[in-house]
Amino acid sequence: MMIDLCNTLVDNDLTREELLPHIKVVSTTYKDAPKLTELLAKCFNLPSEEVALRQLLYSNAQLDNSVKVIDERNGDIYGFLIFCSYPLIVGSPIEHINKRLSGFLDAFKQINGHSFILDKRLRGVGIDKQMLFLQKEYLEKYDLIWLAVEYSLKTNNYWKRLGFKELFKIPDATFYGMFNGKFHSENIYIIIDRLKNHEDYNK
Repeated sequence: MMIDLCNTLVDNDLTREELLPHIKVVSTTYKDAPKLTELLAKCFNLPSEEVALRQLLYSNAQLDNSVKVIDERNGDIYGFLIFCSYPLIVGSPIEHINKRLSGFLDAFKQINGHSFILDKRLRGVGIDKQMLFLQKEYLEKYDLIWLAVEYSLKTNNYWKRLGFKELFKIPDATFYGMFNGKFHSENIYIIIDRLKNHEDYNK
């Protein structure tokens, strides 16, 4: 996840009460790419939409299996959750921090929660949960869902409450993961904890 610098995705004066009856959570398609790059550039204060597009391409964004929140009257996008098919070893400095942990995690088929943005008017009413579970069947094809959360964001506790657990930290962010139910996750996290601690691992 990246830092959310913008809390309003659609510039209008509609209230939550006016929006909610018309809000729908649906899958994105590749036709959404131009609008999503525009919103990414806006939300994260990127230099240009070209930079946002490059991020999506580099991250192998799965736009046919990501999520958007729309006003069904006109198609305006009030939120999005973009899943990207690339591993931690590519999206983080883990290989340079801990090669053993990097090698262990790289054995799992992984997907990344790249961007999760919801217009402030629609927060706190359960739409975020709808976004997370819309693609449940698709996400079950992966062994590990991972994401990075900047320390400055309040959402660190949000992900913990959803069942994500810390994989490792860097000075600016914490990386969280959730393993597919077919794995006994408690044993996996015991291994991860040992790999994070060189002395414990070598005993």
